[in-house]
Amino acid sequence: MRKYVFFIILITVSTSVFCQFGGGTGTNIDPYRIYTKSHIEELSDSLLSGNSFTGIHFDLMNDISDSLRAPVGKRNFPFNGSFHGKGHNIVLGMDLRDSVMYSYTEIEYCLFPELGEDAYLDSLSISGYIFASLGLVGYNYGEINYCINNLSSVFSNNEIITEIFDNYGNIFSSGICFRNDGGIIQNCINNSDLYGTMVGGISSEINTSEDMNAAMVVNCINNGNILIENALYDGSSGGGIGGYNIIGYDGLPVIISNCNNYGDFYFTGNNFSTGVGGVAGYIVGDTHIINCINYGNIEGKVMYCGGIAGYINQYTLIDKCSNYGNISGESSIGGIYGNGAGYRISNCFNSGNVSGSTYTGGIGFGIIGPTTDTIYNCLNIGRTNSSAIIANDDELEINPLTIANNFYDKQMCLSKGIADVDVPNSAEGKLTTQLTGTSPELQAMLGDGWSYAEGRYPIPLGLENDSMALVAATPVYLHFETEEEYNHVDSVSRNFTVGLENNVTWNETFGRVSFNGENVTLLSLGIENLTVSLGNYSKNISINIVDIETADPSQTIENGIYVYPNPAKDFINLNLNGIQADKMDIYDITGRLISTYNINSELTKVFTGNLKSGIYLLKFYNKSQIVTILRFAKN
Repeated sequence: MRKYVFFIILITVSTSVFCQFGGGTGTNIDPYRIYTKSHIEELSDSLLSGNSFTGIHFDLMNDISDSLRAPVGKRNFPFNGSFHGKGHNIVLGMDLRDSVMYSYTEIEYCLFPELGEDAYLDSLSISGYIFASLGLVGYNYGEINYCINNLSSVFSNNEIITEIFDNYGNIFSSGICFRNDGGIIQNCINNSDLYGTMVGGISSEINTSEDMNAAMVVNCINNGNILIENALYDGSSGGGIGGYNIIGYDGLPVIISNCNNYGDFYFTGNNFSTGVGGVAGYIVGDTHIINCINYGNIEGKVMYCGGIAGYINQYTLIDKCSNYGNISGESSIGGIYGNGAGYRISNCFNSGNVSGSTYTGGIGFGIIGPTTDTIYNCLNIGRTNSSAIIANDDELEINPLTIANNFYDKQMCLSKGIADVDVPNSAEGKLTTQLTGTSPELQAMLGDGWSYAEGRYPIPLGLENDSMALVAATPVYLHFETEEEYNHVDSVSRNFTVGLENNVTWNETFGRVSFNGENVTLLSLGIENLTVSLGNYSKNISINIVDIETADPSQTIENGIYVYPNPAKDFINLNLNGIQADKMDIYDITGRLISTYNINSELTKVFTGNLKSGIYLLKFYNKSQIVTILRFAKN
C-alpha cells in the first residue's frame, strides 16, 4: 500500500513538472517550451515568487503576437536561466504613463528587468511599443547574444516627447540593455529610434567594478536615430553603442569592440548636451574601444562631442577606430574624441567634416600635459574649422614621444596640426599622394596598425574589408607641383584625377566637372559636390573651382582629339585622330548650350567668329554617349 501511494505521488509530481509552461523539463536537451503570452506570464510569476531558474533552459517555440503589457519579473528578482529565442519575436506594449512614477531604481520598461550572472538570452527579437524604452533588458549581469530590438517609437511626435520630459524629468533610454553590469552583450542590433536625457543605442550605462567581470559589448550595431533632450538636465549624454557612465575598473576595463553606429543624433532644449559620441558618450573609467566605426552625423547644442567618444577619462584606450560622420557642435568637438584626460588614442582615422564654435580638431580637443595624454599614428582627411589634428587653448610643450606621427591631408583639410600650427614629428600636413598607396615612407609614418593598398588611404587594421572604410579611403588627387604649391578643396584650378580602386563609382551634383575614368575635367566655376559610392555607401567631397585651365594647342586631350588654334579667333580645327564621334556640342563656361554640330569626317572646321571672348567646352558624342570633353579659348 505504501509503495502504491508513493508511486501515485511520484506520478503526480512528475506530471506537475512536465505540465509547466508548454512542456519540457527545463534541461539543455529538453528545455521548457514557451508558446503563448500565458507561458511568459507564468515565467514572470515564478520569478516574483523567488525562483531564479538557475541552470534551467527555455525555448521560445513561435512568435508571440499577443502584446505583452508587463515585463518578465522585476528588478531584484533576476532571471538566471537560459532563454533561447530561436529567432522568434515577442510583441511588447508597455507605457510609462501607466505607472504613478517612473523609477530609476525599479526598471520596468523592458522585457527582462534583470538578468543574473548565470543568465543567457539569445536569438530573440522584440517589436511593438514601449513608451520610454529600455530595450530587452534592464540590468544585465549575464550574457545577451544575437538579439534585435525592432520597437517603434514616438520619435517624430514632438507633443508626446514634450509630455515625457515635462512629466517624468530625466529619461534613460536604450536599445538592448539599460545597464550592463559586468555582463556581455554581443552580436545584437538596435533598429529602434531612441529618445531621452541619457541614451545608449545598445546600453545606456556600462559598468565594471572590482567584484565583477569585465563588461563587454562586442559586434553590436545601432541603426536607430537618437534624440537627446536636455531641457530639464544640463549635461545629458548619449552614444550610438554606450551612453552615459561607462565605468571600468583598473585591470578590468569595459571593452567595446567591433561595434558600428549608423544612427544620427538630434537635440532639443536650451541647455547643452555634454558627452555625446557616435560610439560612446561619457566615459569616466578604464575603457577600451577597439575596431569601432561611426557612420552617423551629430549636429546640435553639444559640448564634448566626438565621432567615436564624447568625454573620455581615466585610462581610456581608443584604437583602430574610424569616423565617417560629420560632427558639429559648440565646443570641444573632434572627429574621434571630444575632450578628456588620461587617454591613449592610436591608429584612428577620420574622414568626416568637423566644426564647432570653439576648439574643434580632426582627431579631438584638449591635451592636459605633455606626458598625460597619448595620441599617435592617427590620420585625418576631413575638413575642420579649427585644427587638423588637435585643438588646444593652452600653450603647451608637445612631447613627440606621446603626441607623435599624426598626419592630415593638407589638400583636403585647410587648417593645420595642433592649435592650427603644424608640429614636426607630432602633427603634420602631407599631400594626398604622400598619404596613399603602399610606399615604405608612408608605412614608416603611420606604423603597422594600418592596412595599406595602392590607390587608397590606409585603413585601420581590422576594418579594411568594410565597404564604407573602402569608400572613405578613396582619394581625390588634386593637382600639385610641389609640397608648397598645390590645389586644395577650396581653391581648385586644374584638372585632377580620382581613385577607382575597389570598383567605386563617381558622380557630380552641379555639372561643373565631368568624369572620364579617373580623369576629372573642370567645366565651370563655383562649388561642386563630388560623390564616390560603393554599393549602399557613399562619401561626399565639396570642392570650390576658382579657375579653369585652358588647353595647349598641341596637346592631345584624353582620347586623342586635337583642337587648334587655341586660343581661336574665327575658326577652330578638329582632328578626331581615329576617334569615333558623330556629334559635338559647344557650351559656355556656365554650362549653357551654345550650338550643336553633326560630325561627318575625321577633320572638321567649326566657325567661332560669332562667339564672345571667353572659355568654351566641346563635348563629343558617339551614339548619345559622351566620348570626351575639350576646352578652348576664344579671343
